[in-house]
Amino acid sequence: MPKMLATLIDRCLFTVFFILGLQVPEFMQQYTQRLSGHLHEAHYQLEQFQAIADNQFQGNLLALIKRYQSNNDDVFQQTGQMIENLMLRIEGFNQNLTNLQQGDYLNRLYYFITQLDSQLAAATLEQYQLAIPVDINALTTGVTFAIILLLLGSLFSFLIKGLIRRFSTNNQIITRGPLP
Repeated sequence: MPKMLATLIDRCLFTVFFILGLQVPEFMQQYTQRLSGHLHEAHYQLEQFQAIADNQFQGNLLALIKRYQSNNDDVFQQTGQMIENLMLRIEGFNQNLTNLQQGDYLNRLYYFITQLDSQLAAATLEQYQLAIPVDINALTTGVTFAIILLLLGSLFSFLIKGLIRRFSTNNQIITRGPLP
């Protein structure tokens, strides 16, 4: 009976870990969609300044930024810095989106894990919708995640049992001996 219970628990744990592993590619997809939305909004904001640059500086956005930054008024200087930061933000979003959409799955997964934007990830997690994606990458991730966690659990269990045996053996030697 205890062996059957252990087998049942292992199967349940595998299933739970498998479903959790399936969520990694789904979270990546929802994160990528959120990133794409931020990129779209940043482009929209920059287009407003580009329209001014088109009218006043023959389309040269950098000339508009320099004009703002060279102004003695702090408000205009800060606006120039804001436009420059917006351009850098768009460049970063473009690079991140490219890395998350191109290349093989393992490279995209590695990039996602190592270059995760914590604020964007937190916002994605707030609106996250559980899903069971049924593609080879998701299934492979799910199985791999489940196997690794079960192996780690088995290793942990093996180490604990070894420590318990060792501790109980040491206690038996001490308690079995004659009292002086």
